[in-house]
Amino acid sequence: MINKPLASSNSSRPAVVVGLRGSVWGLYLTLRCRGCRKIFEVYQPTVAGIAVGGHVCPQCGVRSEVLPETLEEALVRFFPSYSYQEMAGLTEEAARLAENWHQVKPLPRVLSYRGINLGEPTERWLAAFFVQGLLQTLKDGGEEA
Repeated sequence: MINKPLASSNSSRPAVVVGLRGSVWGLYLTLRCRGCRKIFEVYQPTVAGIAVGGHVCPQCGVRSEVLPETLEEALVRFFPSYSYQEMAGLTEEAARLAENWHQVKPLPRVLSYRGINLGEPTERWLAAFFVQGLLQTLKDGGEEA
């Protein structure tokens, strides 16, 4: 097999985002290389909601920069826009679920160790996952809880 030389690190181009999925602390983007058209997934960290950095194509080495406007366009394409009231309602419902799931019988008995319910420490951590699940349900046409 002949290895292709990687493109120069100076050959940076705006990213082409063909897919997107959220995570608690950033985004997973599916990019299409502008050089060789290879599709690859990358983790995109954000700072204060702004995409930071670029990604190198694993096949040809072309660097794709995810600019704030590129990320904004992708978010609009892949995630529906919700009003402040809708997001506040989803966040409230997610918090309610996260704060109460471990109190439903028989879970308190099963999750307890020396009198401490081990489900309680997960409340705030799970709220973000519940928000994502509720958003996906709305996106798929489900009813709001």
